[in-house]
Amino acid sequence: MDQSQPLSCKSLGVLIAVVAVIWFALLGYRDLVDPDEGRYAEIPREMVASGDWITPRLNGFKYFEKPVLHYWVTAISLSLFGDTNGAARLGVVLLAFLGALWILYLGRRLFGPDAGMYAFLVLCSSLMYVLLGHLNILDLDVSVYLSLGIGALLLAQTQRDRPPTVRNWMLVGWAALALATLSKGLIGLVLPGVALVLYTLWQRDWALWKHLHLGKGLVLFLLITVPWFVLVSRANPEFAQFFFIHEHLERYTTTTHERVEPWWFFVPLLFIGAMPWLWNSVSALVRPGFAPAATDQGGFDPVRFLWVYVVGILLFFSVGQSKLPPYILPVYPALALLIGRQLASRPALPGVFGGYVLTLLAVGYGAFAVTGFHDYESPTALLAYRTWILVAMGVLVAGLGLGVVYRLRPRRAIIALAVSGLLALQLLGWGFQTQSRHRSSHELAEVIKSQVGDDVPVYNVDTFYHSLPFYLGRDVILVGFKGELAMGIEQEPRNWVSNWPEFARRWQEAEQAVAVFDMKIYPDVYQARMAQLPMRVIYQDPLKIAVVRQ
Repeated sequence: MDQSQPLSCKSLGVLIAVVAVIWFALLGYRDLVDPDEGRYAEIPREMVASGDWITPRLNGFKYFEKPVLHYWVTAISLSLFGDTNGAARLGVVLLAFLGALWILYLGRRLFGPDAGMYAFLVLCSSLMYVLLGHLNILDLDVSVYLSLGIGALLLAQTQRDRPPTVRNWMLVGWAALALATLSKGLIGLVLPGVALVLYTLWQRDWALWKHLHLGKGLVLFLLITVPWFVLVSRANPEFAQFFFIHEHLERYTTTTHERVEPWWFFVPLLFIGAMPWLWNSVSALVRPGFAPAATDQGGFDPVRFLWVYVVGILLFFSVGQSKLPPYILPVYPALALLIGRQLASRPALPGVFGGYVLTLLAVGYGAFAVTGFHDYESPTALLAYRTWILVAMGVLVAGLGLGVVYRLRPRRAIIALAVSGLLALQLLGWGFQTQSRHRSSHELAEVIKSQVGDDVPVYNVDTFYHSLPFYLGRDVILVGFKGELAMGIEQEPRNWVSNWPEFARRWQEAEQAVAVFDMKIYPDVYQARMAQLPMRVIYQDPLKIAVVRQ
């Protein structure tokens, strides 16, 4: 066994460096995927272009669905490195890696050196965290800031005999919750609040509330969050009602956003998202390692709090009426800590091997079923993606082989498995560039820029490709489409055409113009209409088609 002595600082540093190289490799290789990555790159681009860092805008329209911190970070990256794929993703990818390092530190402090190392490896090779840690979306931000806040709470409450330490860590925690709130709204307070209440009622640790530094903490929280909310509300009187009522209360309590799923939706998703650590995640939640009742009333139990935090988030989003897979992401840092603690105390390799074998089987199924996944995808592109999937399978097989070789040295086996798992997931992500022509607007934008000048209007008819404005470097005009931009269009409809006759009139009067259509509806709805107008096709893929006015 190799569990008696923890890794040396040098060996741990080498391990972190290897993970970092894989984590940051080919950062800008993939084009931004529509709609989410395009949306969250375009809003910061417009901030930089307009100089207005208070009012978020998407395609020129006010956009108040989310707070501003993610946009600011991405806008800074774009300002420094230009409007590139890598710059658009850098903030998320860097924050995700820093979040994993925080879990490494937290695990070492709470449960010992090996627990921290294992938690770091588990988080850096878990499907959901790796996937969303390399996409330009907001869920990763709030997850990391929440893990910072919860971790600071754990460090504070386990050192109650040192008042200055408690105060300092709690202020770090309150600041982290403020950043979480500026990233994705009130869940930055609600999720830790739910865990805190549930834990207190179960553990009966009433002393916890005396050590939260509520007064100082709330002041710090408000100092960080309030300025932007005040400034954006003063500049946009409609902000408060839309943000707090429509985007929070109605999203959670009604089906307005049409994201309805069964109540159990997040339960299987939680374990799938933990792959290849599926069995370990089940074990960490089913057998967490504490007594079922609060037998030690008054004492703080970090393991129980982490368990309550994971289950509390699961219950909170399961009750809500709006459900999307990324909502569950905040559980994974805490779950990684629970798994890391268990692996450090009893590194049961059969369960680890079982999770990797299931992952290998799932990836293998994907390799041979991939061509049937999308009716509108190019078979050639899907076959190209199969090659990447097969390479990822090879990496997993190699990792399993090393794990078997090192089965009598569990630490080495788990390191080999985790690193191979991360590399395999990255290969699956990099390989998705084979779908770029259909899932991104980069190639379409390059064709448009080669055909017309920067002052020529570009219309999106009955659709909106979110990454198109980013790659064009300017707004497009929407025809008949509102979607998530309805509020902004109602406020300032300058980039919007309400109907086909008005579009046709503008098209006829223009010297040059470009129109982009969804191929799912173009043949049946618009092909005959466009045949009556002067135009020629300049771009077509299985999902979209673009024409230019001749």
